[in-house]
Amino acid sequence: MDNDDVLPPVAWKQIADQLRDDPEAIPRSERVSLLTGQTEAWGAPSDECVAVLELLARDPKWEVRREVAEILSQLPEALFSPLASTLTQDQNHYVRKAAERALDRRRRGEKNALARNKKSGDLAAEYDSMERLYGSLPTRKARRIVEKHFDMLVGGTVHNMRGLLTPIKHNAEELSALAKSGSIDKRKLGQHASSIVTRLADLEQFLDDMRAYAQPLPTQRRRERLIDLVREASDAARAYFQATGHDPAAIELRFSVPESLSVEVARHQVLSVFTNLLRNAFEAFRSIRNEVGPFWISVSATLDIDRVHILIEDNGVGFGEDDLRQIREFIPGHKTMKHDGTGFGLPTARRYIEGHGGSLDIDSQIQAGTKVRIVLPIESTGEPPE
Repeated sequence: MDNDDVLPPVAWKQIADQLRDDPEAIPRSERVSLLTGQTEAWGAPSDECVAVLELLARDPKWEVRREVAEILSQLPEALFSPLASTLTQDQNHYVRKAAERALDRRRRGEKNALARNKKSGDLAAEYDSMERLYGSLPTRKARRIVEKHFDMLVGGTVHNMRGLLTPIKHNAEELSALAKSGSIDKRKLGQHASSIVTRLADLEQFLDDMRAYAQPLPTQRRRERLIDLVREASDAARAYFQATGHDPAAIELRFSVPESLSVEVARHQVLSVFTNLLRNAFEAFRSIRNEVGPFWISVSATLDIDRVHILIEDNGVGFGEDDLRQIREFIPGHKTMKHDGTGFGLPTARRYIEGHGGSLDIDSQIQAGTKVRIVLPIESTGEPPE
């Protein structure tokens, strides 16, 4: 099957039939894409979708089985339990580890849900406690700061969603007008339909980024090799850049991370941080891709007693002072005029790193590139995040 003939998500039965006849009838990359590109299907999968998942959990390629393990925690209990039992006993180490992480995420999710149910009204209780400790004036000031931040978040969110919905509305109106006219212009139909699909994908990404920002910060951590996280994140960022129609081969990746260096982290959140930052670094070359290089992205790490200092650097287009000043506010949903994205990437990255007891800072210059500095403790602090 060619790349141009990838089956749509609704064709689960056809996909299942192909895989039953030949587990490798669909190229490996497309089998992986079925798992990574269908996040909305896992919460309540159809019978045909379940059949595909069960087949892919027994796939000949461990990379595919690992992707099934990565989404385990999103599945309903009736499907989660048998697949988790199978994949935690897989012969491949990476598949087993991914399944074990999914089990951990599942347990944490259940604990967090219980905690949220117990903590209704906690915000008011925290204000009351603060007023008793520090007095009414600091408490009122803190409340105003929180309300201002909330207003900015809501305002930015509404602005961004309106920007996504306006062209969808326009294209829908054009399609309606074409239908009423009775004329069939396939070119215009295709243009408007394609525009709607693209904007809906952008809206879905925006909602996913909002949800990621709002995720509770986990208290349970595992020891992970830093270089493994960096390599996996760089592979994901490179694949995303290539999927947007750009050539990552023109950009050199430089790693200077000790093989033995490890940190105690919530893996999926720190991996998300590195992936997002490396995606940003690749994006920094879009507008100058036709210029003469060399183009490079560098990730380095050094140990300082009980903390690791990580530097992600590129020699891409960079930011101006005004943009950088706005970016350094780390307000979710706010984005600069000159750069794409949802405005949640860097705020989410900073929130995740600070939840680990670390820090994230950014510096940049136009035509000189961008540097993101991350500091993480080697050992988990053992303290629940704020």
